[in-house]
Amino acid sequence: MRQRLLLTIVFCTLLLCPTALAQDLEKRIEVFCDFPGQRIEAGDIASFDLLVINHGSTATYHLLSWGYRDGRNWDVAFMDGATEVDRIMIPGGGSKTVTFLVDTPGDADIGEYGFRIGIGDERVWVYTTITKSHRGEKGTLDLIVVDKEGDVVRGATVGVYAGATLVEQMMTTAEGRVSIEVPKGTYTCRIEKPGYKTREEKDVDVRIGRKTDLGIMPLEREMFYAEFQARSPSRITMVGSNPVFEIRMKNIGRSDDTYALSVSGLPEGWYARYKESASGVEEVSELFVPAGEEKTLYLEFLPPYGVEIGEYVVTAVAGSPARIYEETLTLRMRGSHDMRLSSRGYRYETTRGGTVSFEVTVANTGTAGALTNIVPEISAPEGWTANIDPESIASLDAGDRRTVAITVAPPGDIVAGEYKLGVKVTSDQLEREDEFRILIKERSFIALFGLLLLAAVFAGLWYVYRNYGRR
Repeated sequence: MRQRLLLTIVFCTLLLCPTALAQDLEKRIEVFCDFPGQRIEAGDIASFDLLVINHGSTATYHLLSWGYRDGRNWDVAFMDGATEVDRIMIPGGGSKTVTFLVDTPGDADIGEYGFRIGIGDERVWVYTTITKSHRGEKGTLDLIVVDKEGDVVRGATVGVYAGATLVEQMMTTAEGRVSIEVPKGTYTCRIEKPGYKTREEKDVDVRIGRKTDLGIMPLEREMFYAEFQARSPSRITMVGSNPVFEIRMKNIGRSDDTYALSVSGLPEGWYARYKESASGVEEVSELFVPAGEEKTLYLEFLPPYGVEIGEYVVTAVAGSPARIYEETLTLRMRGSHDMRLSSRGYRYETTRGGTVSFEVTVANTGTAGALTNIVPEISAPEGWTANIDPESIASLDAGDRRTVAITVAPPGDIVAGEYKLGVKVTSDQLEREDEFRILIKERSFIALFGLLLLAAVFAGLWYVYRNYGRR
């Protein structure tokens, strides 16, 4: 009778408390962690290996954890290798290892944070100590941009957006790489480049002090697209010359294409032509470029005679059935400095002891403005004296001219003959030289005396011959 009553009580207890047996089994679980405390920097992940031993029958247990302080809001997970798990089944008398991860935020304060782990009826504590905080720092977003063929794409614009707001953007390097620092948050990464289809990567999580690596991001080429660029879109040239722009046409689309060449905004009286070589004269009106290839053009401008100094803006145009490509070119026409020396004569005569006076005209024949600090100089043989009036000219505007009076005197004992005289005029901008000849003659009475002397010699010879020659 007593046995029957005892069995009834046990049966009713189990019927009223169905978890009693499970709780009895759970008490047979033991959990061990060899290193329950780890020291890391904020933003790193603490990893705890937990050895779970089942001393009872085979059963499945929930994996639970509780964080304290700010740690209760941190991301934690139980992992079996690369798989996140929330239950563990252990055969009776067996054991298994599960990893508990604590993903700390980069702005966590320095200090100790505890986590309580529950498996079955067993409870253990693990601790994460933050040794360095990265509060106020940014996270880094890294990626590499390539095309479908695997070639790197340089110059692609990578923008990081929070909703519709652009937070930061950069262009890929020659290696196709980009590394952008942004505040922590969840963003959309948009990759754009002309000739390629735009790509977006959504829900990109960037954390403080952490690097988010999106890896290799391939872009797909457009069917028709080209790069039409001048090597130097702005040039300075002198009036009187024909400037030439070097232009690169690269077909980066997936199909071959033909481009019609033209120029818009050309000033009145100007002429322009495309050539396949810088020194060539044959004009090109259309250009065929296979997909993936590049060709170079030379656009030559022929300004009219007497073109005015100033800035001219024109547009180079390459049109295909799919798209129109334009490149703005800026041409700055500058005047040139020039100076001319002139005189009424370049050969003068004087006698020994006399002087020579002549004038030299200095003309500003350039178009670039005034010549300044003009100084004439005389280069004469040793012993000569020279006088210049004026000795200097402060400035001379374009188209103007001034006369310089020059007087030179040879030394008194100079030998008769022709001598060379140099005139050099210098300015802040340039210098010019000219050459003159000075003929030195004997004085007239000296010549007469010489003639008389010569006549006397001849007379003496005739006298001697007449009186003594026949003997």
